[in-house]
Amino acid sequence: MNEKKFDETSLVLIENMFDEHRKIVGLADESIQKIAEKHQRSADIFITEHGELISYEIMTDDINNNEIDKIRKYGEDLYEINGKYISIYILGSPHMKINGIKEIVSDAPLLIKISQMPQSDAYDVLRHITDLVKRKQKLNEEDLFALSMIPQMGPKEDKRHLRIECLKLWKEITKKGLIQ
Repeated sequence: MNEKKFDETSLVLIENMFDEHRKIVGLADESIQKIAEKHQRSADIFITEHGELISYEIMTDDINNNEIDKIRKYGEDLYEINGKYISIYILGSPHMKINGIKEIVSDAPLLIKISQMPQSDAYDVLRHITDLVKRKQKLNEEDLFALSMIPQMGPKEDKRHLRIECLKLWKEITKKGLIQ
């Protein structure tokens, strides 16, 4: 259930953050998903109605020329297996740094877009969910998804703290039976 919600959320982010308006019909098959694993990308690969691939991932690490070369090779492998236009969308935390990007040269038709989350709402979301738990309100699927994303949304220096707080909150939620 949460995987389906993640996919829906990913599609909304792909459309809004990367101005993608092609019709996405779903996740690409497992053999294509394995290419992301091979290149150590924590990406989901979607397929459009015309068979084009869209890779989407959230990154917290900085991006430099070495990382761009890895992304290019990943895109070329996707093109080699699919033979159609490849879009690679990377959504970074607001604190991710993009350093010294060079021109990308490839024979494969690649589009690489990198966008940063405009701001960190992690603490606002954490306060909202904590308030729901204090009032003993049942949390729905969206609330639980938001809780799982809080550490990703937070500033780099606060990730450990946010993970600990979310785990404490999750323990309280399950102990009190506050899941719809």
